[in-house]
Amino acid sequence: MDKLNRMAVFAVVVAEGSLAAAARRLGMSSSAVSQHLRTLEQSLGVPLLHRSTRKLALTEAGAAFYPGCEAMLQQAQQAQQRLAELRDTLVGELRIATTVGIGGGPLAEALAPLLQAHPQLTLRVLADDRVVDMIEQRVDISLRVNRQLADTSMIAHALSEWPMVLCAAPRYLSQHGVPETPQALQHHRWISGNNAGFPLDLHHASGEVFKLRQAQGQIVSDSMHVMRAFTRMGLGISGQPLYEIGDELRRGELIALLPAWRPTPLRLHALTLERAMPEKTRQALRYLRDYFRRLAEKSLAINGDDVFN
Repeated sequence: MDKLNRMAVFAVVVAEGSLAAAARRLGMSSSAVSQHLRTLEQSLGVPLLHRSTRKLALTEAGAAFYPGCEAMLQQAQQAQQRLAELRDTLVGELRIATTVGIGGGPLAEALAPLLQAHPQLTLRVLADDRVVDMIEQRVDISLRVNRQLADTSMIAHALSEWPMVLCAAPRYLSQHGVPETPQALQHHRWISGNNAGFPLDLHHASGEVFKLRQAQGQIVSDSMHVMRAFTRMGLGISGQPLYEIGDELRRGELIALLPAWRPTPLRLHALTLERAMPEKTRQALRYLRDYFRRLAEKSLAINGDDVFN
């Protein structure tokens, strides 16, 4: 590595034409530059420069050696420039891992303005309800809901909280009855998620919390879309994000249950591996945070009065 540094010093000396000019460019003393050259020549076993008080001239060996040193220096400068671009500007590839549900409409709506404003920025979306290895897949941002951080090296950035609703299809309620109290939920069929099972906390506006510790579950899935599909078919009760089922509630395909009792909201986080992030990651986080917070607020404003009052 020291020899590479000395080769770079040699290339700068030749390009500048003097030790003093090279020293100014490199931010070193002339004596330090001269020492680097002497050490390099000693390690190579041949002189590279003829020195006089007024000028420098390449030896035959120096003339043969210089093009490779110059190319190395240029490549290093280009690599540094490219790294600065990736760090400070919105270029290159942004990799986002997300659930299938978020990776559809929500992610597209959140990031479309960013991509339109920066055409040199490309996006690769890894949509999978399973957790991906961020290091192996070179993921910049991983969007996860209610995910416990098993790896303490990850940084969690809170994006939004989504109100949740207990709901069922009219077909199910006509067959099994409408639960009027939290205790009655114990006797109903449930469609639950792998990461949102029991005990289920229900929160009352008064501050009271009811824990539904266990209930009969026939269907379990790690996909909220799968859970919702079976709920619409009348196979049980499930908890659903309010913003995703507003249309079904208005059309009567799903019925909100126990409106005075709210399940714990879903918490959406963006996971990154480092706090020091390139500009493209910082800007993507800002767009995601703004979009999902607006989405939660809009959903509550449109559907909240009908569901929770």
